[in-house]
Amino acid sequence: MRAHRVIQGALLLAAAQLPFIIACAPVVEGSDGAETEAEPDRGDDTDPGPESSDTTSGGGADVPDPALDLFACGFELSCERVVVHISPIPPEALTCAAKLVIGGSTGVLSSLLTPGPYIDETESLILVLGDGTALVQTRERHCGREGMECGPTPVWEAPSPHQICDLVVSPDVEAACEEDAEGCGWRPWADLANCRAVEEHTCEDVAALLAAR
Repeated sequence: MRAHRVIQGALLLAAAQLPFIIACAPVVEGSDGAETEAEPDRGDDTDPGPESSDTTSGGGADVPDPALDLFACGFELSCERVVVHISPIPPEALTCAAKLVIGGSTGVLSSLLTPGPYIDETESLILVLGDGTALVQTRERHCGREGMECGPTPVWEAPSPHQICDLVVSPDVEAACEEDAEGCGWRPWADLANCRAVEEHTCEDVAALLAAR
């Protein structure tokens, strides 16, 4: 009898709570206007599909091709190359360069900056065009710093884009060169100004320019 009363009480309690359970259940309205119980949220089951991939050649921004290497053209130097470590040597090369620039002739000059103590070099090729400007290209190589792997012969990095630069000669240098006096010197690595990008020249293009004057 006691167990029967307990079961009867539980049934009465469940019957009393049923209206509240139905009232709180979420509903959705079907296309026919009838309300149906919403299905439980199972999360976003949408198939995102394969991840998009970069179809650009090389994966990302295009890398520009390296500039045409004028160092490989093998142009004969008009003056000895100037090497600068502590001071430029040989000093006679500066005088030769100054007379070439002031004289309005075409020619080929070169300089190598090597401050050290590591292999830390910047080479410049100056193709004097005889009109107060020069076609200039530089290249660099670096090795020996902490964490840098060095082979037996460090290779040059890709050369810089071609530039046209104005040749700078001070009145004092001009006067010294006219008198063959001390102070007649032109620095291929420094006495340049207003450098600007220019379309690439082939070895044949440069040879024609140098032969034009």
